[in-house]
Amino acid sequence: MKAFLAIKYYEDMRNKNLIESICNSFESRNIETFAFARNIQKYDAKSFLGQNVMETAFEEIKKSDIFIIDASEMSIGIGLEAGVAYCNSVPIYLIAKKDCYVSNSIKEIAKKSYFYSSPEELLDWNILD
Repeated sequence: MKAFLAIKYYEDMRNKNLIESICNSFESRNIETFAFARNIQKYDAKSFLGQNVMETAFEEIKKSDIFIIDASEMSIGIGLEAGVAYCNSVPIYLIAKKDCYVSNSIKEIAKKSYFYSSPEELLDWNILD
């Protein structure tokens, strides 16, 4: 099973540890997890044209079995990716830090949601039941 992780992008990769924790929690259950900053950029702030980033991300979403959105911090890119997943019938699963604001639009398109205090708690979440 392949998952696409949509998460806020930072050029300085300040959320690298968060991305790794989330990916590791799903990969420990044999869910191959794709995150653009990790898989394409290799956590290097390389310069990519916006169109190339979106085309690559959209193709990866379409090849995925599930779409995981960390909505703790939203961005336009995450919203676009969620729209592509939704329009291509890729099941959407929402994760977010407890007490953060998550838009009703994202909540309503999610098949299942999980709110965490630390990303390690995702190990306890049975995403697919």
